[in-house]
Amino acid sequence: MPTFVHREESMEGKKRDTLKTGRRGEELAVNYLKSKGFQIFHTNWRAGHKELDIVAGKDGTIHFIEVRSRSRGSIVSPEQTVDRSKQRMVMAAARIYMARYNIRAEARFDVMALVFGPEGTEGSDYELKYIPDAFTLLL
Repeated sequence: MPTFVHREESMEGKKRDTLKTGRRGEELAVNYLKSKGFQIFHTNWRAGHKELDIVAGKDGTIHFIEVRSRSRGSIVSPEQTVDRSKQRMVMAAARIYMARYNIRAEARFDVMALVFGPEGTEGSDYELKYIPDAFTLLL
């Protein structure tokens, strides 16, 4: 009778890797936005359980930027993970942000999609796609 060895993959290890990939993606996104003339107001801004990855401004417009990172070979592209539920969460957080800071500027919702190469976040091989106006405010 065969013997089966069950090896449980550490969920903490997976979570740590996911957080590392996300943080590296946000760091690269901030650098890209700064190079394009954006002023960064906040990163990882929280209101309860809601979070805004990057809040930036340019030319009198406030941008709420959702950053999504994946490894090359992932089944789903990073931008495809910004579904309706995620959009609603970002918009709700943006409303709170604008009310809290009394902002009366035009708001845009952008997505920054990053795909890391075979070396992951340690390597310099990555693709970055900035998608302005990726979604609009749902009324």
